Amino acid sequence: MSMHPTSLLAAFVLMTTSVAACAQTPAAAPTLPQSAPAQSPQPPQPPEAPPPKPAAASPGAPATPAKADPLAALDWLAGCWAGEVNLRAFTEQWTRPAAGMMLGLGHTVMGGRTLSYEFMRIETRADGTIAYVAKPTDKPEEAFVYQGTRDDRGATRHVFSNPARDFPTEIDYTRTPGGELFAS
Repeated sequence: MSMHPTSLLAAFVLMTTSVAACAQTPAAAPTLPQSAPAQSPQPPQPPEAPPPKPAAASPGAPATPAKADPLAALDWLAGCWAGEVNLRAFTEQWTRPAAGMMLGLGHTVMGGRTLSYEFMRIETRADGTIAYVAKPTDKPEEAFVYQGTRDDRGATRHVFSNPARDFPTEIDYTRTPGGELFAS
């Protein structure tokens, strides 16, 4: 089974340039300077609730260590990313991890027309695995299992795979030391 040829996942294979963080995707996203990220206006934040008080442990009971968030390694992906390759303008927006999930939205535009859009999520599953689930335009959703990170000459690659697929079998989000994103 293969993805729609203009879906965001398939188009990422063509991406060879970096994408810069953006506050919003204006109609003329390709005119954003690629060397400096746009500043994101910060919406007012509600006051934080005080942290919950730990439950009193019974004497002699071992302390329970705090459980690390499995999605913490992907927190950097939260925000809006934009770039252009082969006259296609790509935008991806991701939420911060919450309740074991990150939500994403992809949009590909060429010549003022939408070529494709995609709904995505990165989720922690009941068995503890992390999956990247993509739902491209007019196609069923497909899952890719998180394989962890790999070093690529100082850049960090976050790799998801599904070897049962024809194409793509891997989704790769690479973060450079300069904070740029390469997706393939």
